[in-house]
Amino acid sequence: MCKIFIISLLSLFINSFATAQSVVPSMIMGRDTIPHVLLHEVDVVARLKNPRKYARQQQRNLRMIHNVKKVFPYAKIAAAKINEIEYKLAQTDSEAKRKQIIKQEYKELMHTFKQPLMKLTVTQGKILVRLIYRETNNTSFNHIKEYKGTVNAYFWQSLALLFGNNLKADYEPNGRDREIEQIVRTLEKEHSSHISRR
Repeated sequence: MCKIFIISLLSLFINSFATAQSVVPSMIMGRDTIPHVLLHEVDVVARLKNPRKYARQQQRNLRMIHNVKKVFPYAKIAAAKINEIEYKLAQTDSEAKRKQIIKQEYKELMHTFKQPLMKLTVTQGKILVRLIYRETNNTSFNHIKEYKGTVNAYFWQSLALLFGNNLKADYEPNGRDREIEQIVRTLEKEHSSHISRR
């Protein structure tokens, strides 16, 4: 009886061990077989030697992450709304109908987003303008000019300049906006992994 129990236990262990092993993809180079494994991307951040400077840098990074997380959804909504407006405008040739569509969409946008956007800080506003460029491949100034006219675009640009912002700002993912781009990519990865887990 004891032998049967030990043999059944060993067979269970061997089966679980055999199923746990998996085949690693490999490449054949010459006469060698080399494992070929794709690794996840990792961001490496060097720690500064001065503890106070490091603490300030960490605080600045946390603030930047908070600001990007707050405004990135608005940039995504803006891009989706611009695509929607473009689709509606493409359906008509009438100038009066186009103006009516733009007027209606503007009214809805102001009703929905005026209060939340008014609560953004100046820094968050600057990040939002750059992220809108990232999502739409066009400046906020050009969007206003296209839909509301040149006079409106210059009015909002001069108002933005008073508050230290620039509606003509572009987006440089490998330059000035490298830090924002890293945060956005992290957010997109988290979002896509969250969706795939569902």
